[in-house]
Amino acid sequence: MVFGILTGAALVASTGCSTKAAPPPRTASAGDPGSVVATVGGASVTLSQVDEKALQQPTSNYGNVKLAQALYEARRAALDEVVDDLLITEDAKARNIPRATLLTQEVTSKVAQPTDADVQAWYQANQARLNGASLEQVNAPIRAFLLQQTTTDIRRTYLDRLRTTAAIRVLLDPPRQDVATANRHGADRVHRVLRFRVPVLLARPFDGRAGHGRLR
Repeated sequence: MVFGILTGAALVASTGCSTKAAPPPRTASAGDPGSVVATVGGASVTLSQVDEKALQQPTSNYGNVKLAQALYEARRAALDEVVDDLLITEDAKARNIPRATLLTQEVTSKVAQPTDADVQAWYQANQARLNGASLEQVNAPIRAFLLQQTTTDIRRTYLDRLRTTAAIRVLLDPPRQDVATANRHGADRVHRVLRFRVPVLLARPFDGRAGHGRLR
């Protein structure tokens, strides 16, 4: 399980000898597609970039939360992906190597294949959620799931390291809601992940993408 945390400060440079202060970036509160929702160093991320990913998410991911909260969660998850992509691109440029080579060095080469013991242990710990399936029946999907989980964890560690030195500023404001409602929605989402996500993952083949099979 991976949760992205965006921290840091944006750098604002003055131009020429003008005495006028640089205008602040437009916030996303009004839903303006051109508004800036994050900055990564000198690069800006707009709401339209985020919505290209966010609006493709199935509504079932967000259960019974209010529409405003569901849209915010989808946008925040998409924003994390856009920021991650920018960080990888900048790191590849700094090292003067292709992105593919960088990801092989930092992620793929560090991923160990799940052992039979790993698969057996996961199967024994999760039998209640497998509807009576035998180990032989679910061996391959469990192995793929464990492989993807390891890959995701290593990738997250690499990206978290990049974030510690990057100047990142998030301008995407969450919707306002009372604390009790927020806590209830958080608990409901954890329940949905445990009850539905893993069986679905075990029922479909792993396609090798970075986010495929990730529990969020």
